Amino acid sequence: MLDYSFLEILSSLTREELKSFRRFLVSPYFNRSQKVVKLYDRLIKFYPSFDNTAISKENLHKSISPELPYNEITMRRLLFDLQKLCEKFMSQVFLEKKQAETTLFAIEELAIRGSTRMHAHSVRDVKDILARNDVIDADTCMNFFRLETEQFYFKMIHGKVDKNSFVESEARRLINGISYLISYFMLEAIKHNDVLLNYSRSFNVKGNDRFISQFINLFDFERLEIFMKEHSLAGHNIIRVYINTLRAYLYFDNDFYYDEFRKSLYENLGKLSSSDVHFLFGRIIGYCILKGRKSDKFLDHYETEQFGHYKTLLENKYYETGSNKFMPTDLFRNILLQAAKLGELEWMENFIEDYGRLLHPEKRPEILLYSNAILYFERNAYDEALSCLSRINSEEFSYHIDIRNLYIRIYFEQEDYESALSAARSFRKFLKENQMVAEDKKALNLQFTAHVIKLINYHNTNSKTDLTALEMQISKSENSITKFWLLNKVSSMEKSKRKAV
Repeated sequence: MLDYSFLEILSSLTREELKSFRRFLVSPYFNRSQKVVKLYDRLIKFYPSFDNTAISKENLHKSISPELPYNEITMRRLLFDLQKLCEKFMSQVFLEKKQAETTLFAIEELAIRGSTRMHAHSVRDVKDILARNDVIDADTCMNFFRLETEQFYFKMIHGKVDKNSFVESEARRLINGISYLISYFMLEAIKHNDVLLNYSRSFNVKGNDRFISQFINLFDFERLEIFMKEHSLAGHNIIRVYINTLRAYLYFDNDFYYDEFRKSLYENLGKLSSSDVHFLFGRIIGYCILKGRKSDKFLDHYETEQFGHYKTLLENKYYETGSNKFMPTDLFRNILLQAAKLGELEWMENFIEDYGRLLHPEKRPEILLYSNAILYFERNAYDEALSCLSRINSEEFSYHIDIRNLYIRIYFEQEDYESALSAARSFRKFLKENQMVAEDKKALNLQFTAHVIKLINYHNTNSKTDLTALEMQISKSENSITKFWLLNKVSSMEKSKRKAV
């Protein structure tokens, strides 16, 4: 079996992309080796999986050069050449998607060669491309900066300065270029500082909050924003959204900054690119999730806020990106669980039906089984829920942890405490031994199993549980996954039968 990284790329290509790659390989400009083409033709017969034991260097050599004895050096060279051509093809695919950037590269080369007419023609092409994009994002800002400054310096060298109006118009062009560069810097700097802040907090890395706060003060984004607004420079509205995003997380305990973030985001949705909308909705939903975890209320204001953002995201297809039109599985799960938490069961049923068909075909059947299991569980149809779960290959399923969690709750609801206890202990062992589970998810589920075991012990005459203390522990916990279910179970037990430790 071959172990070459380019095989992962081949597996990811569609049938049409494979045809394009072959046309790329037979082009003499990129490749002059017919043996490389033969190697590709042989390999692609195993598409989409290349972990077949029949794929070996020896067998490939026989297909390419049956008349010659096996040569290890030759095969290594051919495989290396195919890998490099695969990398070049990926670059070509990327460039074809980036029309503005590719034309700007051509403009720079034309400027070096002094081709005035071709240069002007290419400039018009870039302007047309950029005009079709009615939103401002970091990439657009960088493209406008390159276009404006390239035109300025080209005319400074090749143009004839004979009027003041010419000087003024060219100076304005350079000012525009500078404004776009400022916008690019602010958008990227704020976005990546926001990512740094949340990355650091996720892994409990100390000290970065201070660095980010100092960074904001160092560049005084507020004054830059005011300056850009006063001069009507590009992107000032979008920059406000990103500044408010960063402030909301940096000053997490002050709800004022969340309100500003929410207001600026919704006011500027029509001016944001799809990638920015995708990113920013992830940030505002993430903020609501964190707020919900910190609250000790049964239902928090941010729980309904989060659900409202999900609805807006779905209605406007903000879950789509340029490279993926399928519904992301993690997003689908989060919306499903949020609807269940708020008791929006009719809405949840419609969501499963309407958006389940937008899941990736390979993942769709098992995700729908899990989704219906959740719906049945919330409607107290526990046997039906178990029937759905039993048809899922849970070991290979992306919601594996969620399934274990749901099994425990179903057994508990059926008063099958022995099965619930066994499942909870098995789940704890799995979590403690599995290094692939994220630490935050592991902590939340370990907390859940600990609380469930205490609830089960309440029904065991040989063990006593102080339900009042347990209720307080659950209320203060950050277990947003099943916190409300646990509180319901505690509150449903007869107060008169509570036993102190």
